[in-house]
Amino acid sequence: MLTLFRNEEHGDYTSQIEINQFRVKIGINNQLAKTKISQTFTNPNNAEVDGIYIFPVSDDTALSNLALSIDGNPVEGRLLSQSDARRIYRTSAKHGNSAFLEYQGLKAYVVEVPSIPAMTTQTFDFEYSQIIEVDSDLAQYTYPLSIAKYGNRRIENLSVEMIIESDSELRTVYSPSHEVTINRSDDKNVQIQFSDQNIEPDEDFQCFYSVSNEEFGITLLTHRADEDEDGYFMLLVSPKYEKQKTEVIEKDFIFVLDHSGSMAGQKVEQTKEALKYCVNNLNDGDRFNLILFNTQITSFSDRLNVNDLWVGSEPEIPYNRMSNQLVTVQEGRKKAVAFIDGIHGTGGTNINDAMLRALTEKPDPERPRIIVFLTDGCPTVGVTNDAEILNNIADANDNQSRIFVFGVGYDVNVHLLDKLAEDNGGTRNYVKPEENIEVAVSSLFNKMNDPVLVDVALNFGDIIAKELAPSKLPDLFREEQLTVFGRYEKFGETNIKIRGSIGTEPKEFSKHVKFKDIEKENDFLPTLWATRRIAELVDDAALNGYTEEVRQEIERLSKEYDVVTPYTEFRPLNDGTFRRSYVSNIRQAYAASKDVVEVVSNSESILLQKNIEHRLHDIDQKYIGRKAFHRQNGILVDSSYDGVSERKEIEFGGAEYFKLADQYPELRKILRLEKQMIFCHNDVTYEIILPKK
Repeated sequence: MLTLFRNEEHGDYTSQIEINQFRVKIGINNQLAKTKISQTFTNPNNAEVDGIYIFPVSDDTALSNLALSIDGNPVEGRLLSQSDARRIYRTSAKHGNSAFLEYQGLKAYVVEVPSIPAMTTQTFDFEYSQIIEVDSDLAQYTYPLSIAKYGNRRIENLSVEMIIESDSELRTVYSPSHEVTINRSDDKNVQIQFSDQNIEPDEDFQCFYSVSNEEFGITLLTHRADEDEDGYFMLLVSPKYEKQKTEVIEKDFIFVLDHSGSMAGQKVEQTKEALKYCVNNLNDGDRFNLILFNTQITSFSDRLNVNDLWVGSEPEIPYNRMSNQLVTVQEGRKKAVAFIDGIHGTGGTNINDAMLRALTEKPDPERPRIIVFLTDGCPTVGVTNDAEILNNIADANDNQSRIFVFGVGYDVNVHLLDKLAEDNGGTRNYVKPEENIEVAVSSLFNKMNDPVLVDVALNFGDIIAKELAPSKLPDLFREEQLTVFGRYEKFGETNIKIRGSIGTEPKEFSKHVKFKDIEKENDFLPTLWATRRIAELVDDAALNGYTEEVRQEIERLSKEYDVVTPYTEFRPLNDGTFRRSYVSNIRQAYAASKDVVEVVSNSESILLQKNIEHRLHDIDQKYIGRKAFHRQNGILVDSSYDGVSERKEIEFGGAEYFKLADQYPELRKILRLEKQMIFCHNDVTYEIILPKK
């Protein structure tokens, strides 16, 4: 990255350089990766500046075909040894870019940059090639994005695009570092994208992907810092990609739509279009019914022979006296579309009776039955207690119909809808009022219309796997992957078995894997596991009530893994300066449903995003492994700091600062965060302060 600028006129370094655009394009063909970087800089100063372009190179990474150009003109560079690169890294850190501290001990590709005229913009293009190693069908690509920033300057527009082409079939694609969009054109080509604006990147871009010609790809990542402690794992299961379904399973669908008064207007109109999409895309062998509810319950099949089907008042028929006739696609599609056109929003919200109406008769054991439930609110009519509604539905369903939930707006009962889907083998999605409901519902329908493995179960063989998250495994759908986090006691090789069914046919798949005794890599796993675990505890407690045991477990996990929860306590920096407002904001974030309503692109990430990340979106915090930092009085503070222990002051960029980085290499990722911070290490509290004048 172009990182160090010097003012030609005064001879000193300047941080007043603006990064307008930063684009990274990665093309991977089998194991050959070609990376192209384009950076646009603006020099807003009244004087020229020159610079040094630095790119870290590890000993185990062989880069080839390196090339740099400025505004299209080639520029020569050179590869520095570790000792020479070390001086460059330290100079860069001393003058504002501490991100390079992490790369001390690595070689560097360096290019001297000619002067950038005052008030001008230039584009730097850099490209290189490397071979990606594959271990047990798993490949990992890393790009040092954390050094993309310059000093404390934010990047106006940042984008990363990765295109993978493979002779073998691509299965798992996962980024632990960034929330990416994944698009597959076929089973051997995939596009991964990430973009953001006004961003200060603080971690490298990582992407794992696996190749397999089996029907299901199985990938295992582990982390175990000490063999005397339980390890952490993440299991990823990805089905074979098929653009066209090879076998169509005939299914029964029941669409349950809330058309209460709160749905009136744009929401009900968008939902009607979404319902019509679903009906028009049913397979010819499917059967279906539509159930509308507000204060009353109306069934499409019960009104098929009524002359004024599309207009007039709705009949008051108790749900337990209605028939449960399912309509064939050929018989009812056109009439269903007309029925949907007549829907309008009015009345209250009787969720209990609507769902019981959908479950009045048992499903055909030879045909999967799917219930799609769309609502924008909370129960206001009839039974309104969440636990009672769930119990009634459980008694009526007997776990035979799968319920998929779609929540619209900011006032949805998240805990009720989450539990409704989880207990009944479905998934849940949420959309904001300003987002397009039709697009989101149609996407969900396409997914649930194509399950590839249901009633999923895992067996870990000789390995003792425990505290899985999610504790109840969801069904697996095409173009998705199942993600399971957990802990493991023993280590060694074993066969992981995955069992489920496709249609009415039982299936079992296995893969030989290794749970490692020591694995220092993948240090993101403990925090992800704890986050998922806390999310499940919070959800369950919100529905069933907080017991002291659950509260203590949430608090223990939050403190041990530095995950912010309603029980997290933040200690004062000085006597009497306890950040009450900060803790209050956390509690409000957890309580505010409008902060958790998001459309989530894949089911394996919904718990993590919904319960932690989206609820705490506005809270300034950073993670390095299992250590969390929170901003207090403008300074990043280690959450494990007790607020009273004596602090050892170290000047940023001074001799003691670099000595600390040399003595404890594991601290380099922490030191690169900012120029001012407080952190704890080996029973010592350090405070990094600005250089004294």
